[in-house]
Amino acid sequence: MEGVKPKRKKFDSYPIGFFHIDLVEVRTAEGKLDLFVAIDRTSKFAFAQLIERAGTRAASSFSGSEHLNAYLLGTIHPCM
Repeated sequence: MEGVKPKRKKFDSYPIGFFHIDLVEVRTAEGKLDLFVAIDRTSKFAFAQLIERAGTRAASSFSGSEHLNAYLLGTIHPCM
């Protein structure tokens, strides 16, 4: 059927501390960098970090980042 849009579902509600974590490659004049971003699903608080090369160790380090934990009072629950 043309013109019929499906109903939008509401997002699940989460307590503060559930973060969506994403990674994107950023190109600059100096070369490529990887940008990690963590966004809290409830408060929309965002934390970002540029690194030279992303890998498993860097992702693990970012999700347990002392810098990110310094801004929060509770536990971080990564939601990829």
